[in-house]
Amino acid sequence: MKRTITIVFIIVAVLVMVGLSLFRKELNNIKAPDTVFPPNQDIIRIAVPKLKTFSKALRWFGKVKSGYKTRIIALEAGRIISVAVKDGAAVTKGDILFTIGGPLIDSRMELLYSQSATLKKRIKLAERMVRVKREAVVKQFAKYEELASAEDALARLKAEREAVRRETQRIQKATRLHAAISGVFTNRKVSVGQEVQKGDDLAEVISQDRLYIAATLFLKGEEASLKTKTALINLPSGKQIQGSITTVLPQRTHDGAVIVWIKGPEIAAALHPGQTVTGKIILSMHKKALALPQKAIVRDDQERAYVFEEDSSGYRKQPVKTGIVADGWVEIVSGLKAGDKVVVQGAYELFYRDFNKIYKVAD
Repeated sequence: MKRTITIVFIIVAVLVMVGLSLFRKELNNIKAPDTVFPPNQDIIRIAVPKLKTFSKALRWFGKVKSGYKTRIIALEAGRIISVAVKDGAAVTKGDILFTIGGPLIDSRMELLYSQSATLKKRIKLAERMVRVKREAVVKQFAKYEELASAEDALARLKAEREAVRRETQRIQKATRLHAAISGVFTNRKVSVGQEVQKGDDLAEVISQDRLYIAATLFLKGEEASLKTKTALINLPSGKQIQGSITTVLPQRTHDGAVIVWIKGPEIAAALHPGQTVTGKIILSMHKKALALPQKAIVRDDQERAYVFEEDSSGYRKQPVKTGIVADGWVEIVSGLKAGDKVVVQGAYELFYRDFNKIYKVAD
C-alpha cells in the first residue's frame, strides 16, 4: 500500500512541474506580437529617415540622327579619281569631297579644248572680214547687206565659243564635287577607281546643327504622356547630358515599342550622326522624400512592408508604404515621419524572431 501511495505522489509531482513549465512559457508568449526585444544588441543599429530625391525613370536606347542633310550626286559620268576626306570627318561648306575623271571626261575635255581653239581662229578671220567689209561699204565697193552678213557670221562664232567655254566650265566644276553645307561626311557609297553614272548617289553630308536622337522605349502602361519629359543621355565618357522629348511617333514597332525624338542644345556638341546612345527618361521626381536603406525594410509572407521603430518598450513593428527604390534606398510614402527612430541594421533578425512567435509551423 505504501508503495502505491509513493508512486502516485511521484506522478503527481511530475505533472505539477510540467504544468508550471508550460504556464511560464504561456506567460512569455502573452507579450504583444508587435513589440520585440533584440536577440543581440550588437547587430542592431538605429537611425532616423533621411530626406532624398527619388525619380521614376524609363530606360531607352537609340541612334543620333540629323534633321538636315544633303546628298552628294555625280554630275557627270566618269571615274572616281580621289576622295578628299575620310568617312565621318567634319567638312565645311565649299570643301572638295570627290574628284571625277577618267577616259570619258578626258576625251570630252580634249574635244572642247579643240573646239575652243578652232573657234578662236575662225573668230579672228571673221573679225578681219568684218573690217574689210566695213571699209568696202564706206568706199562703196560693197553693199551694206554684205557687211551685215559678215557681222552675223562673227556673232554666231562668238556665241558658239561662249557655249564651248560654258560647257568646259560646267564639266570642270562637275569633276570636283564640293560640300553644299557644313557638317559630317558620311554614308559614302563609292571608292577610288569606281565608275559612276550621272545622277549616282556618292555620299551624304549631315548637318551638325539639327541633330536629334530617335529613341526606342517600352512603356509599362502608366506612362501615357511622354512629350516634354526630360531625357538623360549617357555619353561614352561616363558623363550625362540632358534633352527633352519633342515628338512621340504614333505608330509602334513590331515589338510594341514606342519611338520618341529627343532634342537639346547639348546633343550637337557631344554626339555625332549615326552614334548609338542610351539613357533614361525622367517620368516623375519626388524631392525631400523620407528614405531608409533597403535593409531596413522587411516583408511578411504577403509582401507587406514593415520597419522596426524604437519605442520605450523595445522595438515595435510598424507597417509602411514604400515607393521608388534607387541606389540602395527606399522611398517611404507613409507610415513614418521625420525624426522617427528606425532599425536600419538587424531588422530581419528582429522580424524572424517575431515570425517564430506569430506563425506556428505545423509538426
